[in-house]
Amino acid sequence: MLLRFRVANHRSIRDEAELSLVSSSLQTINPRDGDWAGATTRVTAIYGANAAGKSNLLDAVDFAVDAVRHSATTWAENKSFPFRPFRLTDADNRSPSFYELSVVVDDIRYDYGFRCTAQGVHNEWLYSYPEGRRRQLFVRNGPGKDSISFSRNLPGDNALTASLLRPRSLYLSVAANANHELLQRIQHRIAYHILYAKYSEMDRLARLRMVMEAVEDPGALEQAVALLKMADVGITNVAVKDDELPRALRSLIERILDNGDDGKERHSQEAVQNFTKNLSFLHSAANGKEFELSQSDESSGTLAWIALAVPALRAFRHRDVLLVDELDASIHPYLASALVEMFKNPAINSTGAQIIFTTHDVAFMNPSFPASLKPDEVWFTEKKSDGATELYSLAEYPTRRTENFSKRYLDGRYGAVPLVDLDALVGVLHQDKA
Repeated sequence: MLLRFRVANHRSIRDEAELSLVSSSLQTINPRDGDWAGATTRVTAIYGANAAGKSNLLDAVDFAVDAVRHSATTWAENKSFPFRPFRLTDADNRSPSFYELSVVVDDIRYDYGFRCTAQGVHNEWLYSYPEGRRRQLFVRNGPGKDSISFSRNLPGDNALTASLLRPRSLYLSVAANANHELLQRIQHRIAYHILYAKYSEMDRLARLRMVMEAVEDPGALEQAVALLKMADVGITNVAVKDDELPRALRSLIERILDNGDDGKERHSQEAVQNFTKNLSFLHSAANGKEFELSQSDESSGTLAWIALAVPALRAFRHRDVLLVDELDASIHPYLASALVEMFKNPAINSTGAQIIFTTHDVAFMNPSFPASLKPDEVWFTEKKSDGATELYSLAEYPTRRTENFSKRYLDGRYGAVPLVDLDALVGVLHQDKA
């Protein structure tokens, strides 16, 4: 469960910005009844004009997650640490990028963060709040293994684990690889339970491969079919089919990926399966007959829906955080509303899973909309005159429950809308005619 995310110096986000998923009703560090699901929002929508930084905020979360997952493994041999700073400033004046996530693991809140540049990790820290007061677990003030100080509140042989540290590796990642009992649980919650559904064809195909793995399980298949029936697309069943590759193409793939090593051979077999496996959909027709359509023949809207809805089911099972870029650009508004309602419905989302999405659909701010959002569930990004992104919440404005926030937003009451100057275009067009 994600409580908040703080970031600075990442793409268009120059100054420190904080996205909070803590309910405005929570007035203490920890909920007194221990119910974190009741103290946090299930849904967070981010609005803003094009190029205002909405996607950059999700990209920053995804970058922090990737660093926690990969810095001690696939990133370790890189010549530099990935660095995505605010570039509308002199290179000599660029400070380290800053990322911090507050998460709940085993019902305890942890604040974990780091600062980095292309040279590596400059700072790293982890704090816990087991009894409502902050406890330091470790603090790192440099790239080397001698730069970390450990608290007696952190169990385990931390000094031995620190000896494995490299300048471009996060200690949390190194400790997880070394099977540190506590830090591995925290690393796993961040690295594998914050999922990003990007608005790109490549990412959609990757999520469809996740769907293929899911529907091979009978229980997950039943849920996937229910999702398709709910969307009213005429589909009665879905399955995974193996298409036969031409022998010459199969041989070429295997030769490219297989050098005789057992691991490479397994990798080449998996690559071949990625080419051959496809989803197959069974449609009902008016005459009572059923017809099968392959994935390539299915509508893009149906594929987009199942590629989002099945990861949502996974989120409900594992209390995941699902990040979705451009929610309204890939699926019908009714289905987007249904997806948000699924996260808000405790009968469906009983674990406290969360969805954070960017959108231009103002219907979510209308109090009469089925999936209407509360002020602390609505956030805005606005690009300032110097090109830097500013992030703020609707909850920062005085509001009444009955107000039509969507109309007020379109009227410019909250900012974060594009300024369209048609007169400037008219002037240019008239100059061309002259």
